Amino acid sequence: MKIRWTKQAEGEETEVFLEKGTAMPETFQKLGKKRGGDCRISVKKEGFSEEEWTKMLCNGVCSLYDGAYQFSKSGLKSLGKQSVYENRDSLSDYGDNCYTFVLEGTEQEIAALERGEALGRCKGYARTLGNLPNNYLHTEDMASYAGTLAKELKISCETYGDQKLEELGCGGLLAVNQGSRREAAMVVLRYEGAPGTDWTALVGKGLMFDAGGYHLKSIDGMKGMKYDMCGAAEMLEMMEYLVTRKVRKNVMAVLMLAENVINSDAVKMGDVITTLAGKTVEVYNTDAEGRLVLCDGITFAQRMGARTVIDLATLTYSAQSALGDQVVALFGNDREALRTWKETAEVTGEHFWQLPMGPIYHKMIEWSICADFANYAPGRGAGASVAACFLENFVEEGTRWIHLDMVGPSVVRKETDEMAEGASGACMSTLAAYLTR
Repeated sequence: MKIRWTKQAEGEETEVFLEKGTAMPETFQKLGKKRGGDCRISVKKEGFSEEEWTKMLCNGVCSLYDGAYQFSKSGLKSLGKQSVYENRDSLSDYGDNCYTFVLEGTEQEIAALERGEALGRCKGYARTLGNLPNNYLHTEDMASYAGTLAKELKISCETYGDQKLEELGCGGLLAVNQGSRREAAMVVLRYEGAPGTDWTALVGKGLMFDAGGYHLKSIDGMKGMKYDMCGAAEMLEMMEYLVTRKVRKNVMAVLMLAENVINSDAVKMGDVITTLAGKTVEVYNTDAEGRLVLCDGITFAQRMGARTVIDLATLTYSAQSALGDQVVALFGNDREALRTWKETAEVTGEHFWQLPMGPIYHKMIEWSICADFANYAPGRGAGASVAACFLENFVEEGTRWIHLDMVGPSVVRKETDEMAEGASGACMSTLAAYLTR
């Protein structure tokens, strides 16, 4: 797929007029989904401020990529001799379309088109990682992808395997991975785009497959569990976007990679583990594993100097039950940050809804007689709020924190007029806009 611009309006085969109030992401996604050859898009600037105009162009181009994307079945056949990273373009199919924007062609407009194209491609790469079958993308494959990407971007990347994780004391991540014959991994990428300023950490849940552990999922519950690493995939590709766009910000990505499967060594109900923060947790539900890997990631990020932590996870079906498949559950400890996030989402067109936290939910996991708290509140509702409060226990005073629970929107469960079935890249547009505002 190609994006071009022109000041000339003659010779167009198809022309689409978009005015203020109609330029929603869905409009561009549907256009991209058609994949029907060349298309010329005429957008009217009337009614837009300069800032609104460039944001609309960026979001529009990104949404074209969202709609045009398909996972390539034929590309999957070429995997084996070459790595996922080497094949990521052949696995991401956008068709042969060429979209030409008819506009003035100012530097600001062209830069907006380029930002949208870069973000659209990075979202596509994240979706491809999510769509890959687990037997093509294990923990070590994801870590290798991150390492190769970091080398290409010329940023630092360190992978912590079992031995290093044990030395650090990452008991949450290690416990979740106990049933796997493969090593767990914490992959840390660092990009110093604004030396001397505070660091922001992007912590991603990377359960390469989640069978539920000894609380084994049903066949319906296990469907789609290869997507349980979409948080890590999106945070990784967000780093690629930020670095390629040379964003002036210090950002680290902390990817928590594991497989929640079963063998004789798998963590059991009632086991007590010690997290990186030194806090103990009774494992009541082995299928409430995401919070166990994230808590170590949040602690590590703060030890590395992060003053802002944003975590992204396919965490609880409670969030999906409450909000459906189109709305992400939003939590946080800083009113200004949450307000800014909501305002940013109004521009990108992604949907978020803030759910409550507080002592009511904290008390629900303080019942263990053996540990500081449990990882689950048996027989209670409000699962998304309980999970968020579990994570809040690991957020230190002075750290600004945003938690995104995206089980519903993380996957397009059935093909729509806007997007193909599979991983969606949810939250990435808002995250990119929030980090570059």
